[in-house]
Amino acid sequence: MTEPVPAAREGLAPLLDVLDLEPIELDIFRSRSTGEPGGRLFGGEVCAQAFVAAERTVPPETGPHSLHAYFLRPGDTGARVVFRVDRLQEGRNFRRRRVTAIQHGEPILCLECSFTTDHTGATHQVSAPEAPDPEKCTPFGWRHPAGWTVEPHDVFDVRPATLERGDYPRWIDDIWFRPKAGKLDDRVSAAAVLTYFSDLTFVSSILRPTLRTDVKGLTSLDHVLWFHNEVRFDDWLYYAKSSPAVGDLRGLAEGRIFSRDGTLIASAAQEGLIHARKDA
Repeated sequence: MTEPVPAAREGLAPLLDVLDLEPIELDIFRSRSTGEPGGRLFGGEVCAQAFVAAERTVPPETGPHSLHAYFLRPGDTGARVVFRVDRLQEGRNFRRRRVTAIQHGEPILCLECSFTTDHTGATHQVSAPEAPDPEKCTPFGWRHPAGWTVEPHDVFDVRPATLERGDYPRWIDDIWFRPKAGKLDDRVSAAAVLTYFSDLTFVSSILRPTLRTDVKGLTSLDHVLWFHNEVRFDDWLYYAKSSPAVGDLRGLAEGRIFSRDGTLIASAAQEGLIHARKDA
């Protein structure tokens, strides 16, 4: 029996409930909750759940290194997802896993991820962009497809930090973000929560170079994340987004996530498909 997430709860608690998985067999897991039937699953949610499944098959002394995911088919918000983990490598310094997310008998996502015993962190990095303090930025919410299991704006305080663009949507901008309330528990790691958030507003950054007005929608084709330093949610994080290459149909998004003190926490990349209006 599925258990829908209460809509009134704010902060990390409902997201942790969604990302927590039910073990049903060795290296096989299942999501615990569903949203409203008939909607399209958020790719970041499935990606983060697949990462959680992989984490549960590696020793506790390992930490997240990277993940590479392909979105294969739209997911159904009204049905649970099964995650099958394949143990690709059991090395001395690295453990690698492949996770297939399955719904209605078909794969909807394939994720390969790597874990390492190296906890030293990066010793050289690019500098964080100059930005106003988050307290000086205005919170905003955004519309999302119907039926999502959890409301992102109930979980996170999100504040655009780059220049105003008139009437253009603010979700293409760089953003400050942090949970509204709550703390992590031993069910879900900070890296998994960051994986979830890293897909929010990300693909829209492919519109930044051109500010196209003929776009009716965007579809994420894949998602890549590299972890450079420890992920923490005890202060604001800054998501800097850019797009180095954009065509008529596809564009590449690049992102860097910094802590408030300027430490580079993670780098992200994603290719998006552009759906233009035929009458434009």
